[in-house]
Amino acid sequence: MSFELTAFPLLGIERFLYGYIYQFPESFKRCCKGPLKTLLDYDEGVYWQVAKHLGVGIKVFQFGVLGYDLAWRRSLSLAEPRMLCPGLALVGLGQLLNSATFRTIGAKGVYYGSQLGYDVPWATAFPYNIGISDPQYWGVICSVWGFYLCVAPTGDLLNEHFVVPWLETFWYIMSMKLFEHKGNGGRLLRALGFEVK
Repeated sequence: MSFELTAFPLLGIERFLYGYIYQFPESFKRCCKGPLKTLLDYDEGVYWQVAKHLGVGIKVFQFGVLGYDLAWRRSLSLAEPRMLCPGLALVGLGQLLNSATFRTIGAKGVYYGSQLGYDVPWATAFPYNIGISDPQYWGVICSVWGFYLCVAPTGDLLNEHFVVPWLETFWYIMSMKLFEHKGNGGRLLRALGFEVK
């Protein structure tokens, strides 16, 4: 099986988990009381903590794909400055968006506390005041593209070196515009016969 065919679903696992929690929070809570009860007990009955621990565990797939791709599939060396400089800028921007998101809404907000019934105040501070939706997800996209630019053998963004950034971009945009979008995702799920709030 080719790397791309393996990487595609592995990178999507996390997106499906978060889409499920977002669209079906009550079902997720029932899972926490059933098959995930041990984790719920460990997290002292706090559902968003369960979501956090599941998400952290699933990161193994994402980091595994990136690590395998960068460390074993190709020889790593720093890109020439015309790729390295924008790459470093994107990594910096991505990490800024990610850390600012955690600082602004906290882990409770990041891990669907609001959807799971916890009080998460609506945020209007940075990065929620710069006119982009889902700043943490854009931060991940920027970071992944930045890392790959930093070690790019070519400036051709359609080169096989950039398969993983393209796959990550696909999955994160699917999350933003479908899996974790009440309007689009809700319509699709209703069309498929699911009940969503």
